[in-house]
Amino acid sequence: MNTSTQLSPLRKTTKHEQAEALAIEQAKHFGIDPSSDYGTTLVELATTLYKANTKTHDLWALTVDGLSELDKSDRIAWFNAKRFLSFQIAKILDNLQNPMRATYQSIATNNGNFASKGAYPIFDNVAAIFSASPVITRTATYLFACTEWIEDAFNGKEPLHDIYSRLLNPTSISLANHMVDLEAGSRANEYLAWNFNSGMAAIDGLLSHLLGHEDIVLASRNIYGGSYQLLEDWFGKPSNLNVAVEWVDGYSGDEFATRLDELADKYADRLAVGKKIYVYLESPCNPHGYVLDVASISKAGHSRGWDVIVDSTVGTPLLHPVLKRDDVMERPDYVIHSYTKELAGSGTTTAGVVIGRNETMFVPKGEDVTFTKPNGDETTIPWNETLFWNVYYIKGAFLDADKAFEVLNGMKTYEMRVVQKTINTLTLAKIFDAHPDINVSCPALPDSDNYE
Repeated sequence: MNTSTQLSPLRKTTKHEQAEALAIEQAKHFGIDPSSDYGTTLVELATTLYKANTKTHDLWALTVDGLSELDKSDRIAWFNAKRFLSFQIAKILDNLQNPMRATYQSIATNNGNFASKGAYPIFDNVAAIFSASPVITRTATYLFACTEWIEDAFNGKEPLHDIYSRLLNPTSISLANHMVDLEAGSRANEYLAWNFNSGMAAIDGLLSHLLGHEDIVLASRNIYGGSYQLLEDWFGKPSNLNVAVEWVDGYSGDEFATRLDELADKYADRLAVGKKIYVYLESPCNPHGYVLDVASISKAGHSRGWDVIVDSTVGTPLLHPVLKRDDVMERPDYVIHSYTKELAGSGTTTAGVVIGRNETMFVPKGEDVTFTKPNGDETTIPWNETLFWNVYYIKGAFLDADKAFEVLNGMKTYEMRVVQKTINTLTLAKIFDAHPDINVSCPALPDSDNYE
């Protein structure tokens, strides 16, 4: 999108690019005479906004190009300077509220059903920018700016403009962004997340997106019971997708590599007509606690051209940071979490998330993107083969604002809780293991076959 026309209500059809010309066109679009006292002031303000937007994009580019070379003190200075700009822009919005409110009151307060309509939200939402916690955006619908912005929003080309909370909700997006930061760390800019209404909804959403008729899944034996049922009883059902579900009892990359090669022979006919193998892992496993070598298994899958999925619910990003490996071959393609467990922590809500590469999660409607897979192969993904458009946008398993906020609140203490539970687990395992009449299965004990 052209940055000079990005703010225009006629961004898709305007013939202008200069700030003042765009501002005059904007005034006329809303029926304002640019030469009137009101129009002159409006045009001057709009001209300043168009110029400010161009400079904002310049600042964005400078940040992207120069951030990696800055020391910590300069990074803090850059952050604080841009943070205060955000406050200044918010104050301009706040100053704009008074004349807007007066105009709105002159239009609406004589209407008999004014009380049932309530306050016009823009007047009261600006101050939420200063909230120290994400705001609970408890709404189904949103105010629409103008037809051309809404057209872009429906096509996924205007990220600011939410159109319906079943698709995107600011509170849920805040949680998704935070989760990506926790899981991917310094590589967070490479990944995107979509939140679902439960952990199983997240698993089903991802598998529904990836699996086609008669594809093959190689899964670790000790996955969560609900995941087992979903694979065997739904995806594997001949009248559904007739997916071939195969299992591995081991924990290492070598064991998975052997099984992948066996499956390549066993299902050669399927693979010859374009069917695919997907590797599905859970580590640590629920409830057995077995830990898999996700890095080496991912490498085995990627070297053969297959995608790898990991349910990392039990480990959490603290104990099991699978996306922070330096070698991209050792990182799974998708990570799933049930927020319901350790991340939310309270046991009062259900929620889940899928994290994946930007290119596989979302592409604006009508576009495609070419990227390099972990094994070096280039692949092109059209917009309708991304998780958002293929599943998330149409199936309605979204996470609402209240539940997203509850998870965000719980995540503030999850690291302390996980550390304490880890200490408790090790302590109890060692105490019970010392008792001659108690058999203990715990990967943290040296005599466990899963210890390494």
